[in-house]
Amino acid sequence: MVRGIKNFARKFLAYLEASLGRHLAYRGELAFWVLAQSLPLVFLALWVEGGPRPDLDYARYYFFAWLAGFFHPLWIAYELAYEINTGRLSPLLLRPFSPALDYLASQLGLLLVSLVLALPVAMLFPVLFPGFFSGLELSRLPGYLLYLALGFAFHFALAWLIGSLAFFLERSTGVLEAYYGLLYFFGGVALPLDVLPPGLLRVLEWTPLPYLAFRPAAWAAGWEAGTGYGVLALWTLWVGLLAAFVWRRGLVRYGAFGA
Repeated sequence: MVRGIKNFARKFLAYLEASLGRHLAYRGELAFWVLAQSLPLVFLALWVEGGPRPDLDYARYYFFAWLAGFFHPLWIAYELAYEINTGRLSPLLLRPFSPALDYLASQLGLLLVSLVLALPVAMLFPVLFPGFFSGLELSRLPGYLLYLALGFAFHFALAWLIGSLAFFLERSTGVLEAYYGLLYFFGGVALPLDVLPPGLLRVLEWTPLPYLAFRPAAWAAGWEAGTGYGVLALWTLWVGLLAAFVWRRGLVRYGAFGA
């Protein structure tokens, strides 16, 4: 068993190293992608101008919401669907490990490179908002990191589920466009959810959306927003099981067509 774990870790690190190499080779394009991820900073400018909270509160909130966005690996759905539709999935199925391992390593490599490229933008916050770090509580960092890890796992499972639907649907990724809208407006990317009517917020708390940007950002910024790790963990488990089921059924269909 120990030997198996070591073998798995060695292969995963090899995948991760290869992924880092690929992403570093396209760091110029990735820099533009990092800028494209900066939509929360646009909303920051709007709320600083007309929001009821102090400017520093919004600066901290949108900083942490912006960082959380890098932990949402939804692009995997597009790539997986493309490889299923074009038959390029077949070589990946010949490997001794699931293709999910390759996608996971690729996303982690992208995440690491993206965070490095995002540093110049992050360094602007203490310059534009003096006292930015002085009011933050270090004790909240573990909770924020747990949110990021759960958000990453949830979106990986969701992306795998949507991508796997390409076994059965011609354009499975169309649902992602609607999901992006829900995430922006009901996940806390466009606006802090505490401005919504309390009844609507209570309904949203039964979904994973508030725990992907609003709760992590509000928690790290020092707001009184509560936590919801259990809700997000349960959603991650449910979506992950559903993704595994669709993937296995899809592989049977894929093999039946001789792809």
